[in-house]
Amino acid sequence: MYELRGYVNLVKRKEINTLKENATQVYIKLSQIYPDAHCTLNYHSPFELLIMTILASQCTDERVNQVCQTLFKKLKSPSDYIHIGQKQLETLIRPVGFYRNKAKHIIETCKILIEKYAGEVPKTMDELLSLSGVGRKTANVILGECFKTPGIIVDTHCGRLAKRLGFTQSDNPNKIELDLMKLLPPENWTFFSHLLVFHGRNICHARKPKCNECIICDLCDFYKSQKLHRKEIKPYDKNY
Repeated sequence: MYELRGYVNLVKRKEINTLKENATQVYIKLSQIYPDAHCTLNYHSPFELLIMTILASQCTDERVNQVCQTLFKKLKSPSDYIHIGQKQLETLIRPVGFYRNKAKHIIETCKILIEKYAGEVPKTMDELLSLSGVGRKTANVILGECFKTPGIIVDTHCGRLAKRLGFTQSDNPNKIELDLMKLLPPENWTFFSHLLVFHGRNICHARKPKCNECIICDLCDFYKSQKLHRKEIKPYDKNY
């Protein structure tokens, strides 16, 4: 029994070491083609980013940027959002979708900021999670972008690539975050998230991934499985 348990632990250590090596290679290769990978929300303060990340749920960053060009000219502080009221805020943010719930979350969050944090955006995970409409993804975006606290930002692109690359077996964003945190040092977490997002937007699409243009296909479980079940896909030219 003890020998079997020791063997299982050895296999697990080998598996995690392989995953770490693969994650490092993915990080290096994607850094070459996306050296400027970054958060694509156009913000100028932690408060603006907080509002934008709430609006960005199930909406593109491009649409959020468009809406916030007008929004931020009219509303600049938490008290402004409270005073304008739910109905007027809904009208301003309507193009982002789910505008009623988002307006409600924003107003509730602004009240908490004033009551608990002197109108400032808090700087810890637990405090950010106490805000309405803020989950771990939103909190990690704010912590990484504004306060230089590293974190894995699991959006749909990051989660999809993490699973295709074999870095996780889960569809749960919190579990994916924990799985990815094990593979790279903390100082690389935020940028690694941006790299996966950029590659997901440009190459590794949900329905029709461009495997023949992918620089990391040799590290991808999804790519390898596709080769087994259908006509072989020509791999990316490594001399690129």
